[in-house]
Amino acid sequence: MDFGNPDPEVLSGLYPGKAYSPYAQRNFPSQVYWGDTHLHTGLSLDAGLFGNTLGHEEAYRLARGEEIKSSTGLPVKLSRPLDWLVITDHSDMMGVATDIQRGAPNVMAIPKGKEWAEGFAKGVRLQEKLLLT
Repeated sequence: MDFGNPDPEVLSGLYPGKAYSPYAQRNFPSQVYWGDTHLHTGLSLDAGLFGNTLGHEEAYRLARGEEIKSSTGLPVKLSRPLDWLVITDHSDMMGVATDIQRGAPNVMAIPKGKEWAEGFAKGVRLQEKLLLT
């Protein structure tokens, strides 16, 4: 949501200083930046097993204000771009979720891995069915 420009009457009371020094007696920030300090992509096990299939490229594109396709296949775009983004994927088991999602041969060779891959595929099909109804 864009709240527009501040009311000049409200601003007039925030800076009682003189024009000599624009920073003296000012109690508000002059440069505010918006971002996200903790974003996991599909490479992190916790995000990936909950259905996030997106990677770094999509995360940065979304943060820059581009429209992307979400993990569910729907278009998504922020109301305004972020000024910065920190991707904080976990190093432990990085990429395991994407291997499970894709049914990678190394995952499918292990009974539990095959079970997880089949369960994920079943969840995707259910999700697609729900989106179509």
